[in-house]
Amino acid sequence: MSDLSDRYHDVRHRITSLAGSLSVDDLSRPVPACPAWTVRDLLAHLSGIPDELANGRFPQGDLQTWLDQIVTSRRDTPIDELMAAWAATEGRVEGIIDGSGGMLLVDVAAHEHDLIGALGRSARRDAPETALVVQLTLGLLIGGIEQAGLGPLAVDTGAGVVSSHDGAPACVLRVDGWEAFRALESRRTADELRALPHDGDLEPFLAVIDGHSPLPERSLGEA
Repeated sequence: MSDLSDRYHDVRHRITSLAGSLSVDDLSRPVPACPAWTVRDLLAHLSGIPDELANGRFPQGDLQTWLDQIVTSRRDTPIDELMAAWAATEGRVEGIIDGSGGMLLVDVAAHEHDLIGALGRSARRDAPETALVVQLTLGLLIGGIEQAGLGPLAVDTGAGVVSSHDGAPACVLRVDGWEAFRALESRRTADELRALPHDGDLEPFLAVIDGHSPLPERSLGEA
């Protein structure tokens, strides 16, 4: 396995362990970062995508319809069965994970924090894959950045600077890796993004981030 799929399975193991400890009430909690979902729905999404892909059921037509069907078709499936199906994908989805440009790793890493937040638990700011997913997320923004005619977006975490692509950055966020990841993955409102320490003009990048994933209207209240 490559670093991407290794890190993906590391996050999967953590989520699976947490899922096994959840009560019925926990599973019914709403997920503030994904307002249409409960914790159960989020777990169905996370386990269902690789299950579908591993079994050759790829998106046909509208991607959102495919994603919605994954959740709705699993609403009555016991959590232990969802987690078992997810575990059974190991060794069958690595090529997809490694060939997705980081999208599947970014998705599972972002949703781990969404899950933790929904359960009212403390954020894992020290998650070992954070630096990698910040770089991957910046890469996923390149298309929108170039379409908007902007220069690169960079993040200075204090431990180093990572940039979306080559060239002098048009804007540099000066935040730790976890905050950068949450911000770039649209877990901050527009006003919260504007308040982040930065150099350069962040304003035009708000539309790029929103285009990648819609910005929330309400704060998630993450510390």
